Amino acid sequence: MKEILKKMAQAKQHVKNTKLKKEGKNTFSNYEYFTPAQIEKVVSDACQDCGLLTAFSLKRNEIGETGFLTVYDLETGQSIIYEMATAIPEIKATNIAQQLGGCVTYTERYLKMSAFGITDNSLDLDTTENAKKRLSDACEEMAKQDTKEKITAVWNKYKDLQKVKEFIEATKTAGAKLTQTPQ
Repeated sequence: MKEILKKMAQAKQHVKNTKLKKEGKNTFSNYEYFTPAQIEKVVSDACQDCGLLTAFSLKRNEIGETGFLTVYDLETGQSIIYEMATAIPEIKATNIAQQLGGCVTYTERYLKMSAFGITDNSLDLDTTENAKKRLSDACEEMAKQDTKEKITAVWNKYKDLQKVKEFIEATKTAGAKLTQTPQ
C-alpha cells in the first residue's frame, strides 16, 4: 500500500504543477470551469508519468447511484478505491441513456478532481471571490438607477445570503452612501 500512496502523492504534485486555463464557460451563472476533457488529460498525464491507471464504474445500491474510481499501481498491482454518492440528473429533452451519460461524466470528473487534488473555486458560488464578483456585477447592473434604488435592489437580492458586510462594501464601491439599511 505504501508504494501506491507514494505514487498518488507524486501524481497530485504533477497535477498541482500543471498550469491549466479553464476552457469551460457557464454563461448563465457567469463562471469558468475545467472541462471533463481537461480533467481527463491532466489526470491521464499524471498517471502515465507515475505508473498509475484509473478505472471508473457506476453502481446502483440501496441509497441510489455510487461512482467508484479505482487507481491501480501498474508495477505492484495495488489499488485504491475512491467512491462518491451521485444521482442521475433529470435533463430536459433527453432519454435515460443520455441522462445516465451525464451522471457518469460528472461523477467521474468530480471523483478525479477529489482523488488528484484538483480544486476549482469557480464552481463554489459561496467563495468570497465569487460572492464579491456577483455583488460587483449587481452594482454595475444597477449603476443607472438612483442611489436609494441601488441600495434597496442589492439589499433585497443578497440579504438571504447574509452577506451584509459584502453588501456594504459593494454599495461603497458603487458610490452610494449608506445611511440606514433599506426596509
